[in-house]
Amino acid sequence: MLGLEEKYAYALGRVRAVEVRLMDRATIERMIDAPDVYSAFKVLEEAGYAHSDSSVKEQLPIDEILDEEELKLLRFIKETSPDERLAELVTLRHDYHNLKVMLKAKIYKVSPAGAMSRLGSLSAESISQALEEEDRVLPCDFVRAIEKAEAVHSLHPFPEVIDIMIDKEMHETLLERVQAIGIPFLIEHVRREIDFLNLSIFLRAKKMKRDTWLVEHAFVSGGSVDPGKLIQAYEKESPDLLIDVLSGTGYEFIAKRGLKLLEEGKSLSEIERFFQEAVSRTIRQARYVPLGPEPLIGYILAKQQELRIARLVISGKAAGVSKDSMRERLRDTYV
Repeated sequence: MLGLEEKYAYALGRVRAVEVRLMDRATIERMIDAPDVYSAFKVLEEAGYAHSDSSVKEQLPIDEILDEEELKLLRFIKETSPDERLAELVTLRHDYHNLKVMLKAKIYKVSPAGAMSRLGSLSAESISQALEEEDRVLPCDFVRAIEKAEAVHSLHPFPEVIDIMIDKEMHETLLERVQAIGIPFLIEHVRREIDFLNLSIFLRAKKMKRDTWLVEHAFVSGGSVDPGKLIQAYEKESPDLLIDVLSGTGYEFIAKRGLKLLEEGKSLSEIERFFQEAVSRTIRQARYVPLGPEPLIGYILAKQQELRIARLVISGKAAGVSKDSMRERLRDTYV
């Protein structure tokens, strides 16, 4: 039986050929310095993204072109990976996003048009049918997410409750999937993502003064930090207890910084940047592994990060966000 190193030998060769085309710091800086959306998008075209003949920035099909780039990533994974489940990890996030959009659209009687992702594996029709009928035909993971989100929302009728509960189910399903795939490097990455999510939930709930019951239902299991201990720290409203809970995890600085931002009444968006910095470190670590699945995982994460940055810069340009603000948000997240 082949080991992981042998199984991913072909993927490794393909990754080495394409990773040199990832956007570097200089390319991102050129996008940020571009005078408008159209000029920023021209930088993406030079980096290999799809071409558009439109010279009017409002008419650029930017979302579609960025989606096409992610579809290229999916095709690359399917062509190179010996385990097709790696591609499912990408579509999974889009499926859960669409669950959130359509469930909120149903409850609040708004149209989901414009907010739906085209990259999921579930059709809008199948999700709509599952939301309208008792005999739901979706895979059990998605049915469970809908039922739990509906149940908690009935007790706490706020739109963000839908996001919280479906994100929780998504991450727990994601962890189950990567554990089944069995790549330790990938499992550790998802567990770290869960830890950051729980820490973000803790801090944002504290800022919004959410009740303990809701916070307890929001925490995700499977990370390296025990959600039960986080609940105790939240109930006692003790910053020192939170730091004690995180002792030895490497998250103490992030928690201290988050608590300081809360005390100063500032935005917690900086916490997201800490996670993106951690992802960047994971990517760099993966690139130095000579054999095995790690370089492929690293490339997937790097391309997803590149797409996130591209969307952020393009949307920032469209909204008139300053160059300095964009640089600050992206600081230390370049691969």
